[in-house]
Amino acid sequence: MILEKKTQYKSKILVADDSQLQRILLEKIFSQAGYKVFVAEDGDEALQLFKKERPDLVVLDILMPKMNGIEAATKIKKISGTEYVPIIFITGDSREEYLQYCIDAEGDDFIYKPINELVLKAKVNSLLRFRQLCQKQYSQKQQLLEYQHKMDQEQEIAATLYKNIVHAGFYDTPEVKYRLSPMALFNGDIFLVAKSPGNQLYVLLGDFTGHGLAASVGAGPAAEIFYGMTEKGFGCSEIIVEINRKMHKLLPVNMFLAATVVVFFPDTNSMSLITCGLPDHYLFNHKTKQLQTIISKNLPLGIIDSFVPDMQHMPISKDSFLYLFTDGVIEAENTQGEQFDAPSVINSIDGGIDGYTAVLSALDKHTKGMGQQDDITFVELNCNVSDAQWMQVATKETHKKLQALSWKGSMEFQSSSLRHANPVPVVINLIMEIQGLIEHRESIFLIVTELFANALEHGLLGLDSKMKQSADGFMQYYSTREERLAQLSDGYIKMSFNHQPTKTGGKLVIRMQDSGPGFDFSKVSSDLKQNEQNFGRGISLLFNLCKTVEYSGNGNRVKAVYEWTA
Repeated sequence: MILEKKTQYKSKILVADDSQLQRILLEKIFSQAGYKVFVAEDGDEALQLFKKERPDLVVLDILMPKMNGIEAATKIKKISGTEYVPIIFITGDSREEYLQYCIDAEGDDFIYKPINELVLKAKVNSLLRFRQLCQKQYSQKQQLLEYQHKMDQEQEIAATLYKNIVHAGFYDTPEVKYRLSPMALFNGDIFLVAKSPGNQLYVLLGDFTGHGLAASVGAGPAAEIFYGMTEKGFGCSEIIVEINRKMHKLLPVNMFLAATVVVFFPDTNSMSLITCGLPDHYLFNHKTKQLQTIISKNLPLGIIDSFVPDMQHMPISKDSFLYLFTDGVIEAENTQGEQFDAPSVINSIDGGIDGYTAVLSALDKHTKGMGQQDDITFVELNCNVSDAQWMQVATKETHKKLQALSWKGSMEFQSSSLRHANPVPVVINLIMEIQGLIEHRESIFLIVTELFANALEHGLLGLDSKMKQSADGFMQYYSTREERLAQLSDGYIKMSFNHQPTKTGGKLVIRMQDSGPGFDFSKVSSDLKQNEQNFGRGISLLFNLCKTVEYSGNGNRVKAVYEWTA
């Protein structure tokens, strides 16, 4: 069996000329050069052949019957779309108007009659090489577009996962206003809000080095630590230390997290802050017009492997608002290259009733006509904790009916342990694991926290709550607490828990004993509503939550009974 060898052509060329002699000549030239040639007698036939054969190059005579070369070229270019198909015009007229017709019809070249074979071949070879380059460029462009589309899809998926992880535990409340404006799809700023079992509001604002995907890699782990430890009742010092440890381990040496953690304490109308490298914060009283600047007192997180945070404590009033922001706010430039700067923030806060809206309006006006240069986050925290919506008890989730178990346990913490760790969150989590009292977690946490705080602060450290009567005294109280705790070298606190089933549920008996001198418990007040001071409310809260509260010894022993129903 003999197989016919298939001819391999370099390219396909369409020739259209109403002169038979010219068609024969051109067909011979191109065929001998290795091209496959299609011939047409007029523009209309050329158009039909082009649609059918899709040649790589077209040679058109300008003057032809039915449809001239100019009209045929225009339609061929339209059919080709984004594909580049070169067209050479053949003309015997050298007048400029004909050349202009060729240009207007998007012709790529032209040649005069009589045809010079050498010049024609050179023009064809050049245009076909250019067509190959265009095809290669188009193919690469399509590959890049496909790759970009795939990358965009993957980034959108990653951004959705990032948002779900970072904001999974976000506690939304009207007292917290914020604007997060990322420069790219991924945000290098992080803003987290959560509520602790002790009914405190925790807020974290952070700014990673840079912006975009690279800057956001630490957001997920930081959010997981913040939400997890807040839910378990850890203090802000322990949370910030753990986030720092994680960032130091996770981030490269040229990256860090500037952050601030704020905790609102409704029982004492106060707040605590740990500031780590963010721009100054402002506490503004809209009634008195007093503005307090809160500066950073710690290194950004992730630079060193461990540190003891310098915490700031201060009283707050219902007329006060705390303003936090990342450096993208004050470094935002206008069309003249001038930064928004801190004085602009202060003037906006001080200039109206609504500081949040005033600052953002001024910022938008300042940056009008400019592209965003960095991630921007601005936060306003309403310090009116007594009437805050987040203070209201949320509807508890429905859990399956609990089976009360019989168990007991005790533990003792020496001074060396008390200096470095708060055992309350761990103890509460252990109780939850054993008995599963999720719906009662907040109440039990408040009881154990108050008993432990009294044992530590008044029993071992000898602090007097009356120090909190003034703003200066309030800050002095916590400053003295930190100093005495760091110097504590002797003493202990014992905790014991005994849980027994009852007919309606269960009874948890909590005993707390410290090695301190005790206090006169006969003067303890159980009336929480009558106590409007910033101290002494904790013991009153105990009486409200517990079935009974009994002090014994010198006041350094206390027994609290909490009952729950299934």
